[in-house]
Amino acid sequence: MKKITILVSIISLLLISCSGTKKTQKAISSGNYDEAFNIAVKKLTKDKSKYEKQVPLLKDAFTKAANRDLAEIAKLKKQKPANLKSIYNKYMSLDVRQDEIILLEPLSFEGNQVQFSVTDYTKDIADAKKKYSDKLYNTAQPLIYGSKLDARKSHGILEELQYVNPNYRSDLSTLIATAKKRGSDFVFVKLHNSVADKLKDSASQSILQSFAKIRSGDFANKWIVLHDKKDYSVVYNYQADIYLDKFTAIPEKLNSQKVNQEKEVQTGWIYQKDANGNVMKDAEGNDIKKPKMEKVKAEVTLFQQTKTTTLEGKVVMKNLKTNTSSNPNPVKGEAKLENLYATYKGEPKAIDQKYFEALKNKSKTFPSDGEFNKFALQTFKVKVEQFLAKQKL
Repeated sequence: MKKITILVSIISLLLISCSGTKKTQKAISSGNYDEAFNIAVKKLTKDKSKYEKQVPLLKDAFTKAANRDLAEIAKLKKQKPANLKSIYNKYMSLDVRQDEIILLEPLSFEGNQVQFSVTDYTKDIADAKKKYSDKLYNTAQPLIYGSKLDARKSHGILEELQYVNPNYRSDLSTLIATAKKRGSDFVFVKLHNSVADKLKDSASQSILQSFAKIRSGDFANKWIVLHDKKDYSVVYNYQADIYLDKFTAIPEKLNSQKVNQEKEVQTGWIYQKDANGNVMKDAEGNDIKKPKMEKVKAEVTLFQQTKTTTLEGKVVMKNLKTNTSSNPNPVKGEAKLENLYATYKGEPKAIDQKYFEALKNKSKTFPSDGEFNKFALQTFKVKVEQFLAKQKL
């Protein structure tokens, strides 16, 4: 039995190994050298001895991928103008592939160490990076001071340059900031508070102090920049007027309602008797009995606690160039809490199941007026931010 188990294990391992090599061979035959290379590396990283058959396939895929990339680089260099980005990326691919081989070495097949031909691409990569960086910079630099769309293109190119070669120039971050500034639509956010006299508590004041300060970092349109304080070094294209128009606070209320409950419940059994007072029997000789029912009563008192604070207003977008305004967008912030609980008198069996949840609940102490005001302001501001985030200026 033990021999059979060992044999089955060996066969399973051989099948797994064959399956892996077939995938690698198929990828090589199809010209997908990178796919074949990745399959072999993954297998050999797990276990070199178990997946030994992948080693010659790895070498084949590695050699063919390198020859393909070098041939493509030679072709790209002859183009006018040369595709400097592709040339740089292909040199990087060659280098990364070699690094993966170096991490796996030594590699052996059938007892013999397999050698891989490795080339030092350091100079080629540096040269390709320099040429590609120069191209990016020379393309982006004149666009900065063109139109707004030009500045946006410049910003994207400069960000690519920063990713590829962050130490290319000491003024790179400054140029990116300048392109961002020149490509942005600046919006001045102004608050019109008509309910200030009703929001004097410290919690409300802490929110109101920075109410017009809205982060635009998460906006779908990254070119919208919001300011709650005027920066006279920029030209504002739009103004977002936030109006706090109406404040309504309904203090905590307690409403109650009594509900009478009545139900017939079984309290036992009654034996059925004949005219002579004897207990009757069924066909099998068992005593005949029927449920003994009794009416029970209870009184449920339902209590409903409610408290609401509502802040109503609107947002109006104004185009400062054309001096035109959008239709007001209504906004409502609300803090609302409700608690339903109940008590009872009488027999619990008489109470309908729909009241059980309320009977489990207890009376609650609601947050202060200030906390309600704060939450209403916060929900109002979130809705304003959501509205502004959707704007396509």
